[in-house]
Amino acid sequence: MKILLAEDEPDIQFVTRLALEDAGHQVVLADDGMAALERAQAELFDVILLDVMMPRLDGLAVCHKLKSDPLLRHMPVIFLTARSQQFEVEAGLHMGAVGYIVKPFDMFGLSREINAILAQHGSS
Repeated sequence: MKILLAEDEPDIQFVTRLALEDAGHQVVLADDGMAALERAQAELFDVILLDVMMPRLDGLAVCHKLKSDPLLRHMPVIFLTARSQQFEVEAGLHMGAVGYIVKPFDMFGLSREINAILAQHGSS
């Protein structure tokens, strides 16, 4: 699976990338929301993992722009964030995300959780 990981914290980006690559996925990194949007516009991904709190463009804005674009709206988005209040989860899902994973998450189960979310939403 080809995954776009949009995460601005270097340590979290590093361990998340390692966990996903160890599970056999190809991971493309973006350090902020604008870079994530540009990468999504340039290549196809099986899933986009978005942090909510990022510089230049936050994850909610990125998701909104992706879901507003007829060429990109089909790419599944999963939020991967520390923002865990119920209204934040609901806002992310309302924005068009297919899933919401709260940090800290189980690195060893991350790939399995992503696959389960995608299967539940018919995106796998």
